[in-house]
Amino acid sequence: MSKDVKIVQTGYKDDREQDIIEFNVKVQMKRRWVPHFLSMLKTMQSYGAGGVSRAVALYVDGDGDFHPRFEFNEDVLLPNGEVEPDMEFDGNVKYDAG
Repeated sequence: MSKDVKIVQTGYKDDREQDIIEFNVKVQMKRRWVPHFLSMLKTMQSYGAGGVSRAVALYVDGDGDFHPRFEFNEDVLLPNGEVEPDMEFDGNVKYDAG
């Protein structure tokens, strides 16, 4: 595992999927999108802490001015690599690790 990825808590019974890891994501986006993006992350955190199961979404206007750039260490995707969406309909995608 890269020095950019830190294991915060080890999973039980050698199940690496249960490890809690810490990693950084560098983001570039127009200022007007930042409050919406960060609010989405805060909602995800709140729902997780409260045991709430819901979809959380951000409408992405790629034809408009939503053109974010993300940088992160690809080692974070290991061992499974990038995953396919669990659902895709009319260009809308949903990812579900559960």
